[in-house]
Amino acid sequence: MNLRKVLHHLLAYLLLVFTFIGTLVYSENVTSTYTVNKDFFNVMKAPRFSIYDASEQQLHYRIQSKFSLWHIIEIISYPSNEVIAKLRSQWFIWLYAANISIFDSPSNQWINGSIHKNLAFFGDKYTIVWNGKVIVMETKFASLITEFHDQQQGNLSAEFRKRWISFVWSDKYYLEIFSKEIPDTLYMLALAAKDYTDSQAKKHSESKGTSRN
Repeated sequence: MNLRKVLHHLLAYLLLVFTFIGTLVYSENVTSTYTVNKDFFNVMKAPRFSIYDASEQQLHYRIQSKFSLWHIIEIISYPSNEVIAKLRSQWFIWLYAANISIFDSPSNQWINGSIHKNLAFFGDKYTIVWNGKVIVMETKFASLITEFHDQQQGNLSAEFRKRWISFVWSDKYYLEIFSKEIPDTLYMLALAAKDYTDSQAKKHSESKGTSRN
């Protein structure tokens, strides 16, 4: 075996080792994973969602919406069937803004916060304030991945990806959470808020296209 073949096998082995280590470290950093399925039929209501484990075998939460001109939703935990998080949009704001309230288990209290969309010409950006934390939710232009970063520390705390099947069927997301400093339900409310604004923007664009015809 000549030197070139030895180096080739060595590089292939090292690549395999580094890939394995990277996957292991990434898996250890993930604290929770969910599959978020959007209900196919949502008539006269904001979108509703079923939130499962990564394998889609166990239902953990439901995001229910109310009949309203505004975005009003609640997260219900299963199997307890208890409401553990709420969101209500502010109707008088041009850019999306909403008040949120999340039940904090360690303190056994409801803690209020807010989420609002920032003006951005490329992509989407939201600011979430809750329990002294400021989280930035950002989607790069034409990307299917939305990331959450702690504004002070800058670290990635969660992300969700829109599945390709969303383009031919009802929307489906894969949510990964890397930190337990904030309840998982905050990221779920934020996902629902972004999905709502995206859906509204799509409806507005389609209605403008129809009116031109």
